[in-house]
Amino acid sequence: HNPLQPSQLRIGDDKALSESHFNFSEPTILFFHAFFESSQATPATTIRTAYLQRGDHNVLLVNAQRLEAGPWYLTAAKNTRVVGMYTAKMIDYLVSRGLYLPSLHLAGLSLGAQMAGVCGQNVKSGRIRRITDSDITLLTFLEICRLGSSRPLFIKWPLSLKLDASDAEFVDIIHTDAGIFGYSRQIGHVDFWPNQGIAPQPGCTIKEVKQRSPDSILEPLFCSHWRSYQFFAESVINPKAFANAVSCASWADYASGSCDALQRPTTRMGLYVSKQ
Repeated sequence: HNPLQPSQLRIGDDKALSESHFNFSEPTILFFHAFFESSQATPATTIRTAYLQRGDHNVLLVNAQRLEAGPWYLTAAKNTRVVGMYTAKMIDYLVSRGLYLPSLHLAGLSLGAQMAGVCGQNVKSGRIRRITDSDITLLTFLEICRLGSSRPLFIKWPLSLKLDASDAEFVDIIHTDAGIFGYSRQIGHVDFWPNQGIAPQPGCTIKEVKQRSPDSILEPLFCSHWRSYQFFAESVINPKAFANAVSCASWADYASGSCDALQRPTTRMGLYVSKQ
């Protein structure tokens, strides 16, 4: 494997694929980065490092840096469709060369979650099993995990342009900044709301961030939003993390003690979520 020297893969480029370290016998995680980021930004490299630490996955990082560049958020939001559809074609190409589609997991952070949703809708070689979203505006393909869905534009956009539970056989969402940079409604088959799903998340008060990163401009704004992908990465490394998420109608019900974990279904947040 080549954890620090990535190979570039393109549709139809069999030579690049054969010269890469892609192993068709292993499962694959495909990650879409957020607005104003790239495949070399901290969220993408954190996910990459977590999976490579496991040592049993191919890691594909979509680089849409030019199409998702700031400060043009509206243009970047519209470009999620372009990125998602192109990536779907890339997946179909990989399937034609030996990729086992059920072993593919799509994940996305923020706008990357929307890309994963569009991708899931447009794969022709089968149905994506999981998408994971980290605070949507993060997903898994054959298992779609959404880590933080983007809120500002997608509430009233057509279903074809945003992630929802129909985009994969299983869609799970981690909300950590609901109502600000993250979506505040249930989207997936399972939605997680750690620490009520809102800011500030642990370690993300203005005082804590300023003490930790006094010169940072972005961290005070995005600390809680970023917690979603950090929680997911932690679940990849530590299977016992986040073990007792309980099904509950609302945070108020949970806080009042109405959602007894002994009487209701529980599951793990993150990679090892139960799909039952």
